[in-house]
Amino acid sequence: MKWAAVATAVIALGAVSCGTSDSGTGGAGSGAASASASAAVSPRPAGTGPLTREVVRTDLDTSAAAAGAPANDPDYLRTSEAASAVSCAVAFKGFGTDAVPVDLARFEATVRELGKRAWKEAGKAEQRKDEKGEVYVSKVLLEQRGWRVVAEYRGAPSGGTIGLLAFDNACMKAHGKEAGSVG
Repeated sequence: MKWAAVATAVIALGAVSCGTSDSGTGGAGSGAASASASAAVSPRPAGTGPLTREVVRTDLDTSAAAAGAPANDPDYLRTSEAASAVSCAVAFKGFGTDAVPVDLARFEATVRELGKRAWKEAGKAEQRKDEKGEVYVSKVLLEQRGWRVVAEYRGAPSGGTIGLLAFDNACMKAHGKEAGSVG
């Protein structure tokens, strides 16, 4: 699978504008630190059309929070928003700490929480194991109503990370890219 293509697309599309807005404030205060958000499952808008950026942002933040994952890193959020106030992607990155560690179980719980918000797995999950047989990278592609999410866990001695990168398919197509292409 070409997971590197996903990261390259995100960097290249950081400044791509698609005419929608995202307040971007929902991520900084969510995650394990936000108990009220942890029980919330974002409402699905009526109809069958594409989700709004705001719904996708809420899904990412509340799924991670409900799984007990670290909150969206404010510096990461600011950096991703600084590339463009409007883009084809919505990003989440939770860095593990001593207080809120990130492990494979927490990542899998985050993916299950996304499933409760109607995100469906699209394809087979990919995992990489170290010489001891322990998973240090896990990636899952999820889809829902005009969006794709690349969910990724990276284990590390310093605490690990959970990354959730959502792509607006129509926006990506309008700019000649494939949303969240992994293969």
